[in-house]
Amino acid sequence: MASDKLNICYVLFDFNSDIKINPDQFRGFMAHMFSNVSEFHHHSGNSYHYPLIQYKRIGDKLSIVGIGEYSKMVAQSMPNIDHITTQNEKIPIHNIQIKNSIFIRENKFCVYSFVTPWIALNELNYEKYRNINKSEKKRFLEKILVGNILSMFKGLGIFVTEKVEITILKQFSKPITVHDNKFVGFKLDFACNTTLPEYLGLGKSVSKGFGVIRKLN
Repeated sequence: MASDKLNICYVLFDFNSDIKINPDQFRGFMAHMFSNVSEFHHHSGNSYHYPLIQYKRIGDKLSIVGIGEYSKMVAQSMPNIDHITTQNEKIPIHNIQIKNSIFIRENKFCVYSFVTPWIALNELNYEKYRNINKSEKKRFLEKILVGNILSMFKGLGIFVTEKVEITILKQFSKPITVHDNKFVGFKLDFACNTTLPEYLGLGKSVSKGFGVIRKLN
């Protein structure tokens, strides 16, 4: 059922270790721990499914985010995790912080920033992007970002009747690699005429920590 309200559970982990664990490694561990719940590993037959469990860094902490029906599951299951195992190490968890939140969508202008690279372009639209001028590039990315936001809302069961409008305020790009595939990653600040849920992802590979947004005002 469509709603403008959404339960979100943010769980942040502190480690007694200097070993850097990335969100994709964390996802692999959780996929093994919860192999009977497909949302933990995202091996779904639906390629357009918006992930309702996402792995990312929030600040300097590794995090798992449970969304909607999975917020309660994440909140209840994460306190039982006392370590993470990588390919080479067993790393104890020093502390776990759990924050339960309710997102309520509102029609008002806010400014957001991507705190991790936004993967906006696939191979086809990258070629289009390369061959247009600077002002057209901005409009091209704004159109893609609107599409990503609408796809996210649809995946979250939030029905938006108003036209979503985006203005990119500043941007830069850098090459990134995901599973040996090269992409262009964008860091943007943008204004939007609807509120967006913080620390959720937009674009490609959101379950692995890309496209994470936070509110600036």
